[in-house]
Amino acid sequence: MKTDATMPPTAPQMSDFSCPDFYRAMVEREHLQVAQDEVAWTERHGEPGKSVDVLLNFGCNARQTPHLMREAVAVFEVLGIDFAAVAGQQFCCGKPYSNNGFKDAARHVVEASAKRMASYHPSVEIQWCSACEMQFKDIVIPEIGVPFESMGLAAYLVDKIDQLGSRMPWKEATPVKALVHGHLGEHAVRDAHPSIAMALLQRIPGVEVVDTANIADTAAIRLCDNAGPKIATIGTEEYKAAVADLESYLARTGADTIAILYHGCTRELGKFANDKVRIRHYLSILAEALGVGMPDRFSEYWRLGDPVKVKEASRRNSESWGTTEDEALALAHKYFVPSYAVDQPDCPCNGECTRTGAQWLSAKRIDRDRLNELTVRG
Repeated sequence: MKTDATMPPTAPQMSDFSCPDFYRAMVEREHLQVAQDEVAWTERHGEPGKSVDVLLNFGCNARQTPHLMREAVAVFEVLGIDFAAVAGQQFCCGKPYSNNGFKDAARHVVEASAKRMASYHPSVEIQWCSACEMQFKDIVIPEIGVPFESMGLAAYLVDKIDQLGSRMPWKEATPVKALVHGHLGEHAVRDAHPSIAMALLQRIPGVEVVDTANIADTAAIRLCDNAGPKIATIGTEEYKAAVADLESYLARTGADTIAILYHGCTRELGKFANDKVRIRHYLSILAEALGVGMPDRFSEYWRLGDPVKVKEASRRNSESWGTTEDEALALAHKYFVPSYAVDQPDCPCNGECTRTGAQWLSAKRIDRDRLNELTVRG
C-alpha cells in the first residue's frame, strides 16, 4: 500500500499508523465475547464451495459486538435466506484509511475486498456496516464496479418481511416503545437510515416508534460520536449525569428504548444502559420477535466493571481461541473496565480502558491537531 502521491510532504505516512493494533483490538474483543463454535461467518477468505443468493458482509469493526453478528446470521437462517456471511480485515471497506487521508490505500483495500465478495457470486450483497455502505456508494460501484446489487441491511429486511407477509415466522409480540437514534448530516447514506429503521421496527409485532418525525436527541446521546472518544474522557460524575439525562428523556417522551442503527453506537451508548434505559440495536429487537435473540456479552462484561469477573464470564470463549488466563485478564482490564467506574480496580492501561478498536488507528509520530488538519484537507 502507498500514501497518496498528492499528499503534502508533512502528511503522515502509513508507517505512522498502528494498523495492526487497529484490527487486533477488534479481534481481541471478539474472542472474549464469542466462542469458536459460535462463529457462523468467514473471516479468512477461501474459494467458496458454492454460490449464494445473498452475501452478508459485516466488515471489520462489527466484531467488537459479535452478539449482533450472531443475531443477524440467526435472522437470515430463520427467514430461509440462501446466504453466506463474511467479516474481518480481508473484507474491510478501507474507510479507516480514507478517514485518515490515505485514499489510494483505501481504494486498494476495498477493491481487494470487493473481489473476495464477488467470488461468492451473490445476486445481492448486504452491507451491515454504514461505512461499508458509504464506500460502496462512493467508490466501489461508480469506480470499480461489481457484478451484484449492494444494499443496506435494514432496507433488505424491510423488503424481505414484505415479501414473506403472513409467512413471517414471528414467535411473539415484542413490547417496545422506541425512539430511533441516528447520525444526520454526515452522508446521504446515513441520512436515509432512520426512516428505513423506523419502517422496519413498525413491522415488528408489539413495537411502537414513539416519534417518527425525529431521531432521538438529548445531551447524553450527543456523546455518541461514532468512535467513542468523548465517552472515553468522561469521569464518574459525568457518567451519572448522562444516565440521569437518558432516564429523564425517556420518561418525558414516553419511550422505554433507544433503538440504535449502528454497532459502534450500540457499543458506546450501551454503556449508559440500565433497567430504566434500554439501548438496543434494531436487529436485536427483530431477533427477539423471531425467537433468535443472543446474549449481549459486551454489555454484560461492561456492567461487571471488574476484570476478574469479566475473565471468568468470558472463560469459555477465550479458552476456545487458545487465550491463556493471564492474557484474558489483561484483555478484560484493557477493554472492559470503564475509567469512570466507582471503586474501579487498579488498571495497567493508565486510564485508556474505554478506547474503542477504531481509536487504535492513530498516528505515532505526529501531532494529533496536525493530523486532523491534514485529514480535513484531504
